[in-house]
Amino acid sequence: MPKSSPLSTTRPYNIAALESAIHILELVGHEPGLRLQGLVERSGLNKSHVFRILRNLQDHALVWQDDVGAYRLGQAAYLLGKRAESQWSLTRAARRTLDDLSAATHENVHLVVRDDLHSVVVDLRESPHPIRMYAAVGRIGPLHAGGTPKVLLAYAGEDVLRRVLNAGLPSFTAHTTADPAELRAVLDDIRREGSHVAIADLEDGTFSIAAPIFDHEGRAVAAVSVAGPLLRFDDERRGRYRRLVVEAARRISRDLGFKP
Repeated sequence: MPKSSPLSTTRPYNIAALESAIHILELVGHEPGLRLQGLVERSGLNKSHVFRILRNLQDHALVWQDDVGAYRLGQAAYLLGKRAESQWSLTRAARRTLDDLSAATHENVHLVVRDDLHSVVVDLRESPHPIRMYAAVGRIGPLHAGGTPKVLLAYAGEDVLRRVLNAGLPSFTAHTTADPAELRAVLDDIRREGSHVAIADLEDGTFSIAAPIFDHEGRAVAAVSVAGPLLRFDDERRGRYRRLVVEAARRISRDLGFKP
């Protein structure tokens, strides 16, 4: 790999130290086995700066140094890569089903995963209606409020639930489930029913109907939902959307290799 020059620091929002660390991490990934001097030569950074970066990356298990002083990607980098691979596989498997669900409901369709104690939108289809819920890929939310977050929490296990409870249950609306005992009861219902209808518990005036998605190992790796404003929600849509969402979750689960 030819020698690289230091990354530009003229771009908006550029953080020079972070850019340098990412540069070093990429070099280790592209050329495993480089030692300190090799990384200095290829990065164009001074030796003490590269050394400090490597120590910080080691502290976070993003790189490790072998017995002869060569650097390689660490366990944390491997785990990040596996998580990215899993999310890409998920979005590919879900693409057609999300399109079909969007066409059948004309409401927002969300594909959401859990990241520790938060929910993250990894894919979506926006409603064609001028009045619709705000949505964005990458949007982070809580686990105790909303349709997909509570579905994810229901299948996350006792340890995650305990940590969520210990962190507190802030109220976002008058309908947020903020009582631990009540939340446990809701999660029990979700596991029993295999879906959840959330009404204005994360955002006023909205609904969300969600169901879990399972992978080939039977793990609940994501949740899919239909969501929109309450002004378009009624008993007929409640029943129809729930059936569509549950079937969509089953289709995506099958495409991920899940066998009930």
